[in-house]
Amino acid sequence: MRISGISVKELARKYGTPLYVYDFSRIRENARRLKTAFKSDEVQVDFYYAMKANCHPAILKIFLEEGYGMDCVSPGELQLAIQTGVKPEHILYTGNYESHDDLKAAFNSGVKINLDDISSLYRLLKVGKPELITYRINPGKGNGKYEEITTGGDKAKFGVPFEKAVIAYENAIKAGIKRFGAHMMTGSGVLETDHFPRMLELFLNELSVIRSTLGINFEFIDMGGGFGIPYYGDDEVLDIEDVGKKTLEVFRKKVKEHQLGDPVLALEPGRYLVGDAGYLISRVNGIKEGYRTFIGLDAGFNTLIRSALYGAQHSIVFDGKEDETPSLKADICGQICENTDIFTKDRMVPEVAEGDLAIFTQAGAYGNVMAMPYNLRYRPAEVAIIDGQDVQITRRETIDDYLNRIQNIK
Repeated sequence: MRISGISVKELARKYGTPLYVYDFSRIRENARRLKTAFKSDEVQVDFYYAMKANCHPAILKIFLEEGYGMDCVSPGELQLAIQTGVKPEHILYTGNYESHDDLKAAFNSGVKINLDDISSLYRLLKVGKPELITYRINPGKGNGKYEEITTGGDKAKFGVPFEKAVIAYENAIKAGIKRFGAHMMTGSGVLETDHFPRMLELFLNELSVIRSTLGINFEFIDMGGGFGIPYYGDDEVLDIEDVGKKTLEVFRKKVKEHQLGDPVLALEPGRYLVGDAGYLISRVNGIKEGYRTFIGLDAGFNTLIRSALYGAQHSIVFDGKEDETPSLKADICGQICENTDIFTKDRMVPEVAEGDLAIFTQAGAYGNVMAMPYNLRYRPAEVAIIDGQDVQITRRETIDDYLNRIQNIK
């Protein structure tokens, strides 16, 4: 197997395993494709990369060059975005259950602040009063590839319930704030094309109630992200051109119908931009014939936690055996001392042997960014493929990285 022309075997030999590899040209293509899908002469559309998906500075620079802002969820992400060169006015800070220090960092940075709750305003006012406030509104419905990544509806921990949204904005008006935005994010990994215009229509209908009750204008309306990519077992690919066309139609129609003025439409894509540009290369350490057949890799949930966290499934390719007929039913697992360290169960794979390379595809989002040194198995290196050349952008973690944080107790 080759990644952007470079042999997986050579990458593993040169950098070791487990190893994350990113095709930078693919990331750039994704960024441009999304912008093209939402291009409009009538609606101004602004793009904020959800850096939680993959916050490597080299990847952030791609989006900065492509005209994207940043969606940040913590002071650490905020600091990194600014250090990378993103202008504060092109950063949206969306925390949840924000602390005093969180809000202080956001306020002092001069970024757009998107509050998660009515109570968040009171904590923010103890820090200072911004010119513009946005609330994350839970519209009462949501959708996601898994329940755990559905972020709207009555089970979600995020946002102000729509029924309380008027109160939230009314409190901001009483505090002397005069500029406003509105935000929602209902779920992640969605492949259903009609979901996005449908949720936007619901959201705009709800914003019309706030508008008619309080008489405020929204400078921008952020419909979040959630654009999915196909993983193992998915038969469909999100038609992003159709999504863009239908979403823009709904936006133009409803903004005019509800007299919402001339707001900017904002988007917060993450997974869609980087997910299919990343690969995790791992090596088969052993094959166990027990009560079940296990293929044990040198990557575990410490390296890629999505399967253990919410049952996510990745396609796994064995190098050099891409065209072989799957004949072995096995559970594929890692080395971590937890029984949840299983990537997939009863997966049909070719006959494999110790030393074979297993490549996880669609591993560019929520991969290494969620890695940890559990069991003191250290985080992997990261390599970028840039113009046909492999470049290490993160070295492999070592015991010294762990010990540097330890303070001796006498």
